[in-house]
Amino acid sequence: MTNEEMQRTMEFILNQQAQFTANLQKLQESQAKSDERVAQLEGLVTRLAAATLKGFEDTDAKINALIDAQMRTDENLKRTDENVRNLTAVVDRYFRERNGQKGSE
Repeated sequence: MTNEEMQRTMEFILNQQAQFTANLQKLQESQAKSDERVAQLEGLVTRLAAATLKGFEDTDAKINALIDAQMRTDENLKRTDENVRNLTAVVDRYFRERNGQKGSE
């Protein structure tokens, strides 16, 4: 190999090394940006998960309140049913007694 060929080979190797170093620098910068984005996404996912859990807790509380209200409504309906039956019995008895008195007059 001549001196000139050796010089060109060394220049080629140095250029390749410089290109490799530049590409490596770009990759490192890109990796740093990616790491930053991943950290931001991680924070966002954490906040979204917390908000979702809070939403579930709020929904659970509302469902429990609805269950309690439904149970009270059921109890009120039972009492109302009983009151209506009692009233029906009183009214029925009143008309039977009234009709019985009219028949004996």
